[in-house]
Amino acid sequence: MFTYLRRTRGLMLTALLILAALVAMLNPLFAQQGRPDPLLVPNEEPVAELAAEAAPLDERAAVEAALADWLAQGAPTAPPEGALLELPAAVAAAVRQLNQVFIPLLRVRGPGDPGQAPPTTAPITPTPVTPTPAPTPPADVAVTIWPRPSIWVERGGLLEYEIRLVNYGRGTAERTQVTLPYNRNLFTVQSSRLHSSKGDWVSALDPQSFTVSFGPLRSGERRNGVIVLRVNGSLAHATMINMRADVRHDDGANQSNWAPVLVGSGASDSTYAWVAVDPTTGPLGTRYNFMSNRFIPGETVTTWLNMPGGSVSPLDLRGTANSNGSVWLSLTNNSLRPGTYQLVLYGNRSGITGVASFTVR
Repeated sequence: MFTYLRRTRGLMLTALLILAALVAMLNPLFAQQGRPDPLLVPNEEPVAELAAEAAPLDERAAVEAALADWLAQGAPTAPPEGALLELPAAVAAAVRQLNQVFIPLLRVRGPGDPGQAPPTTAPITPTPVTPTPAPTPPADVAVTIWPRPSIWVERGGLLEYEIRLVNYGRGTAERTQVTLPYNRNLFTVQSSRLHSSKGDWVSALDPQSFTVSFGPLRSGERRNGVIVLRVNGSLAHATMINMRADVRHDDGANQSNWAPVLVGSGASDSTYAWVAVDPTTGPLGTRYNFMSNRFIPGETVTTWLNMPGGSVSPLDLRGTANSNGSVWLSLTNNSLRPGTYQLVLYGNRSGITGVASFTVR
């Protein structure tokens, strides 16, 4: 009797375990009742989501009823370890019918399903686009030096050189260095008048040159400063003080105009640059030649006529100063009435104005 009860209890326990396994196996199948065609389900949709819905009661009831009938017919014999338990025909039919409908859904896998490797692709982080900065516009600094007195200077006297700067570029020149020749046999540097608040100062004084450094010069800005020299008192008559500046700034290098002065027994000054003319007089049809070497190298030189009565007549005559600052121009008199005229030459970068007179007979 005891053996029979133990055998019966073991068989019932086995039946309950089989029932639990079948229900666990069929639950995902029941859950798919009423879903769309499984072939239209995206492959990335997890099975867990497909099994979240409850199976219809009539399908679940049919399988449970088949299992109940099987158990009611008598306790099945426990199969040997490792053997498969054969299902009754009614239960097998119910499972087979369900598998025919729902098994295709088992092909749908998600990243977390057994046998499906988790995604390893790192999320794509967009690389921020760094805008290319616009190039800084260059500076274009023109330097003009102008002496006082401009023609003759007295022995032992003071000679001033005004340094004029103009930035014609669209960018700022943070620093401009103007270097001038220095010969102690001719003169010594006496003093300076500079805008120290703007960063202007005499930055170097060497045996052969001295340098004046200027602070930031914005686009279109003008600046000036003065260097005062003491002329040697024992110089011979007509000794020339030769002066031209080398210019360096952030965006380039160039030269100033040439501004020589002669040493004599007295001082002589003019507001105009020297210009030579040949011939100085002539009849109608004469060709007049003009020359000056006092401009900034490479600058454009334009002209006009001062008429005998005081009026001004524009001219199409123009030229470009060469690497030494020299320019040659010719004017043929085909219609000018008799009288004295002045040809005016104007340097478009330096602002230097030269005047030469000629006479029409």
